[in-house]
Formats: sequence, structure tokens, C-alpha cells
Amino acid sequence: MLFGVEMKILMVIAEEEAFKNFADTIREQLSKNSDNISFSKISESELDIALQKSKHLRYITAIDIIISVGDTGTFLKSIFLSNGEKPVIAASSEQISFFTEITPNNLEEAVTSILSKSYTIDKYNRVALQDSLSNEYLPALNEIAIFPKRSAQLMSYTLTLDNNHIYRGRADGLIVSTPLGSTGYALSANGPIAYGNPDITLIVPVNPLNKDHHPVVAPAESIISISNLKAKTQIEVIIDGQIRKKLDGQTIKILKARKKAKVIRISKNVNILSRLRNRLVELDLQSLEGVPPSAKYIFKLLHTEGEMTQSEIIQSTGLPSRTVRNALKILSEKGLVGKRRYLHDARQSIYFLI
Repeated sequence: MLFGVEMKILMVIAEEEAFKNFADTIREQLSKNSDNISFSKISESELDIALQKSKHLRYITAIDIIISVGDTGTFLKSIFLSNGEKPVIAASSEQISFFTEITPNNLEEAVTSILSKSYTIDKYNRVALQDSLSNEYLPALNEIAIFPKRSAQLMSYTLTLDNNHIYRGRADGLIVSTPLGSTGYALSANGPIAYGNPDITLIVPVNPLNKDHHPVVAPAESIISISNLKAKTQIEVIIDGQIRKKLDGQTIKILKARKKAKVIRISKNVNILSRLRNRLVELDLQSLEGVPPSAKYIFKLLHTEGEMTQSEIIQSTGLPSRTVRNALKILSEKGLVGKRRYLHDARQSIYFLI
């Protein structure tokens, strides 16, 4: 069946061969069913270069939708690239996540939905960071995390909300999360779960020295100011686990992003509660008692995403390699994570939950 609707599609493709092959299959299916469609593409490595410079590619305005072919990291980078202008749909041949809509099992249905535009678009609030000196504007779909570059280093900070002093403290880090991101890194740091996409922002200190410094739930329109940032090492901001930036000044502001992210959903009668459960981890509190948030985060990641290499974990979480190695060691010693040789690259190992 040939659709006559003019459509321009940008494909963001991860580097792994399986994802490249799946991207080719998606393109072939779309072309087979439409005589009026054009494609452009960008590899994830090319996109990484642009994102580290915080640049949105100019030709984004000339396309209709973005198809992200890869893992969760690929999708989050595609969301950043879209700049809230274009809807993004996630495709994966292997790792199925909360966002994945196109798989080998539903490819024909997905192609029909895309070409006939019989899909829905979910809109999600984002948070955005503004550095006081560089004035960079960096939006995040899940969270903005602020940590010293070296792990196991404390940072001091002052938290202000709409010009109201909340507290001054010291902690391993600070996470400012959207409701969507509340089931990610923020949850691992004992943050609350925000169900139903409420219009709020979550502020979660990571291992604060003062145990009275609890997570804060603020209206989404609030302006969050984090000042007096100090640590023995360079402090970094991590956007959705994908983009790392050195903080130039001692004060940053985090506020509601100007534009919401647009996510294409083709599944009918989506059970949001079911998706939320799949995104959560029913942590064994006794076996994980006392472990750092990074270990809980990686445990949850392996639960939701399936087995991964160490490099994939580092890429997906944005955590320093040293922190990831230490977390995997802790989980391994507790008998929660195992590893085996990665057949595609003998230098790497695959990590999985036992």
C-alpha cells in the first residue's frame, strides 16, 4: 500500500551493527509502503560531537519526525537534538525500554502508524540548566545531576527555591529530576516516585551529611538556584546521563524548560502503570542496604535494560568509569550481578543480574 503523505524522516542510529541493520530494515519497510518519503541520518558518534558542544543541528527544522534506533541513551540524545520542535519515536532491535515503540515484532504495524500518522504524541516537561557565567541552556528529559568529577568526593552547596533559602549542606551530589525521571537516578538516591506526570520538579540530595536534608518537591514553574558550589575537584553537571559539562561558575539556575519533549506512541491502550512497573525495580532492601546510590542505579538499569557491557553502563548512566567499576564490584560481591565474556569483543564482559 502506498501512502501519498509527504514525510521527511531523520534517523539517529547507534554504532552497534545490530542497530544499524535494524535501521536499514525500518527504512526499507517505510520506503516499500510509501513513494513520497525522504530520509536523512546521523550516527550516534556524530551526534555526540554536536551535543558536547551543546549545538542543535540546523537541518532539524526541515524534518517531520526523528526515529531513534538504539538504546535509551540514543533516545535521550535524540530528544535533546529535537529541541522540543520535532516528535521522536524510539526503535530498538534488542534493548526494550520504557520509551521503545518500534521492535522487530511490531515493525509492520509501526510503519503503517507512522505513514498514516495514526499515532499519539505524549508531551513531557523537561528541566533546563543555566550556568551563571556561560549562560548555557541545557534541557533534560529525566534529570540534571551535579557531582564532583571524582567519585567519593563531597561537595558543598546552598539550595534556594524562588529566592527562599531551603538549606545549605554537603553531599555526594544533587539531582534535579522531572516526574518522568523520578523512577531513575533520583529514585536510587531515595527520591519519591511522581506518578501521573504532575507539574512538579524533584530535588534530591545524594547521601547528604545532614540527614534532615530531605528531597524537595517543588512546582514546575519554580526557579531553583544552587550556589556556593565547592568541592576539592572539578564539579560537573550531567544532563540525562549523556552530556557532561564543567561548571564555570559557583551558581547555577534550574528551571522549567521552554519546550516540552514530544514522544511518539503507537501502542494502543497503553497501560501506563504497567510501563511504570517495568521501569521500577523491586529492590531487595536487605541485600542492598548500605550500598551507594550508584550501585542501586546500576542494579535498576540492568533490571530494566537487560545485560550490558561496562562501556554501555557508563554511556547510559553518565557516571565516571571508576564509579561504575566500584558499583559493579559491590553488586558482584553481594551476589547480585554476574558477568561473562562478550563474544563480540573479548576485551569486554557482559554484566547481568543473577
